[in-house]
Amino acid sequence: MENTETYRDSIAKLLENAKNELEANMQTRNIGAVIWDLGTAGFHYVPEIVHHSMDRDKTRVARITGIYAYGGKLYLIEEDRAGVSVDDFYDPDREVKPAVVTLTPDRAAKALGDPDREKGYTRQGTLEEWLAIADCYFEALAE
Repeated sequence: MENTETYRDSIAKLLENAKNELEANMQTRNIGAVIWDLGTAGFHYVPEIVHHSMDRDKTRVARITGIYAYGGKLYLIEEDRAGVSVDDFYDPDREVKPAVVTLTPDRAAKALGDPDREKGYTRQGTLEEWLAIADCYFEALAE
């Protein structure tokens, strides 16, 4: 039993470290949010998590369409739940639709608001899920 608890504690620390490093990378680049179009981004991994409902005994698979840094924490942006899309950040009459949009911290806060008060933002996910999403983040920056 002690080994299981030690293992869980180690995984929790690794996950927190990974989130902290990703958030630090975003700060260094002056990025508040990265939003991608899953249909055109061409990632090696599909960014998904198993989302557990806090008030019901229910789970669902949530596709992730971006990462949002707010208040020193990272949030995942859920596709079709947050109401956020690459489409919100370009002019289709004058620009080609981007596969990825990056927002400064100020612009992200204005456009996305407080993720704790808005639907479609989560901090859930396993270490493996967050690592796959971190990979998508770095692939998105290379787009």
